Amino acid sequence: MTTEIANKETVVGCPCGAMVPAVEVFHTPTRRYVRCPTCDLVFLYPRPTRESVEGYFREAYDGDYGAVEASEDRQPVYQSVLKHLSLYRSPPGSILDVGCGDGGFLLLCRQGGWNCSGVELSKQAAMRAAQKGMTILSPRALERGEWAQHFDVVTLINVLETVADPVIMLGQVATLLAPGGIVIIRATNGLFHLPMRTPARWIGSQYDQAFHWYLYTTKALKMLMASVGLKVVSLRNSRPSRGPLSPVHPWFSRLKWTVSRTLLWPFSQTLYYATNGRFICAPSFEILAQRPGNG
Repeated sequence: MTTEIANKETVVGCPCGAMVPAVEVFHTPTRRYVRCPTCDLVFLYPRPTRESVEGYFREAYDGDYGAVEASEDRQPVYQSVLKHLSLYRSPPGSILDVGCGDGGFLLLCRQGGWNCSGVELSKQAAMRAAQKGMTILSPRALERGEWAQHFDVVTLINVLETVADPVIMLGQVATLLAPGGIVIIRATNGLFHLPMRTPARWIGSQYDQAFHWYLYTTKALKMLMASVGLKVVSLRNSRPSRGPLSPVHPWFSRLKWTVSRTLLWPFSQTLYYATNGRFICAPSFEILAQRPGNG
């Protein structure tokens, strides 16, 4: 149940468990986003149902975004995540990529010596990953705990933005990890994207929000991970993808990605190193955490 109150505040149930007045952050003609003052999470309100999320990804997502996710533009992202992981864990070992798409990241991991598995709701993307020789697991099997404490590493690359409930997903991930296992997550950075909404409108990108149903700050994701028993070990900027630079894309999309790649990334990295890793301001960030136990 929700209760509308003054100042565009709404008492809502946040995934963190807080029942507090959530303040409206912004809205579009079709969407409204609110912020939880307890954990700092920004999310779509009303939140999507599990049925709507799963139905979209099974049937429609691949047609909307499959070609983009399968393009070479994602390679810098995959390389960034794998490099981050390699600082804390090396093969041999088992790795599960949740939301693996057509297996592009897993292919890179397999070349590095990992035993790779994936889980993917999109039927078409899962089929392409299987054709590359990847082991694709059933999401229902993971939910039932059939793979509990099985994986040394679980990765979620821009997945938590589009789940029905991130805390439920993180709890499942914690169960999948072997004691001492590692989870590494790449997420869109609210510290960057929320202020960028105004200049995006200036260049004509009125609805280019750069995120989906949830928008994370490092504080929000740390709190959510701690709530399921995951201990954060490392946090850093994530390298941007090269972006859609084809002439078929609108000029403002090409400009956005060019600026991100040539100007914002060096600026973000300079601040990151100057503050000894305390200031994360790239368009996306990576957070690495560990399940307690030997390892």
